[in-house]
Amino acid sequence: MQLPGNAVIAKNLLVGAGAYYFSIWLKLPLELGFGKLTQGLTYSGDFNIAVVEPLVGHLPRAVVAAAAGAAVYWLTESKRPVGWAIFPAVLYAVLGFFSYHFSRPPVALFRVVQIVGALFPALACVAGALWAKRQRTKSESTPD
Repeated sequence: MQLPGNAVIAKNLLVGAGAYYFSIWLKLPLELGFGKLTQGLTYSGDFNIAVVEPLVGHLPRAVVAAAAGAAVYWLTESKRPVGWAIFPAVLYAVLGFFSYHFSRPPVALFRVVQIVGALFPALACVAGALWAKRQRTKSESTPD
């Protein structure tokens, strides 16, 4: 059954929003388990505090973001389904900035932590869609 153009766009947007919402629920058990593994780690130096710590802290969220990007790639109806993975990636990037609260004005180092923590899952979402595209083209090119 062929849907009209606006219905396909609405369906693809809902798939992206649903993948984002579902991934938020999936990250909770991963964060609990991963938190037990990384408990007690200390980071010294500006680079470790600003870059490594948010990458390690947001790794469970990035894993489910990559799965959400792959799910969006597989579930959308489009000639370019990787483009639809940008919608949940934007949700990850924009809504990732809202999880930080400062009691006083933050210095530049804390803004770098905030930016790395927000953009890491967004980039992982697009990377998951690109991985799904690679898997699909690899399976289509191999003869049976």
